[in-house]
Amino acid sequence: MADTITFGLAFTGYALLAADASRRVRGQCSAALTNLCALVIVAHVVCVWALRFDWSFRAMFDKSPFAFVLFHAALLSILLAALLAEPVRSRLVITSFAIVSLGAIPAPFRYDEIAVLQIPVLATALAAAWYAWWPRQARPTTAS
Repeated sequence: MADTITFGLAFTGYALLAADASRRVRGQCSAALTNLCALVIVAHVVCVWALRFDWSFRAMFDKSPFAFVLFHAALLSILLAALLAEPVRSRLVITSFAIVSLGAIPAPFRYDEIAVLQIPVLATALAAAWYAWWPRQARPTTAS
């Protein structure tokens, strides 16, 4: 049950971050979405620390120093994004998504307990990239 909550929050946070970042690339900024994303991600991080590592820095760091640094750097970036104004907020959200993706995309292929998230994480990353960079259609003009 603890893993379901922890990794459910992880995927929800990743999906929200993907949506926020891809929308920002298109100029569609929402502070509310950024704040919701930060809230979900903080809840996930608290679950990881408490439920998976019993608040042990050594246990967490020893499992994967790379993941520890990567995800805590992303957490800091996401928290700063929730606190700072545009245009810094957009840069931080987009950067956070890139950082988190470096760990989130391969993680389900490395860890059996989250293998079920392989397709959802890949689909989320691809959908975000597609939405962010797919050419926008020009708005139709009306003849005056």
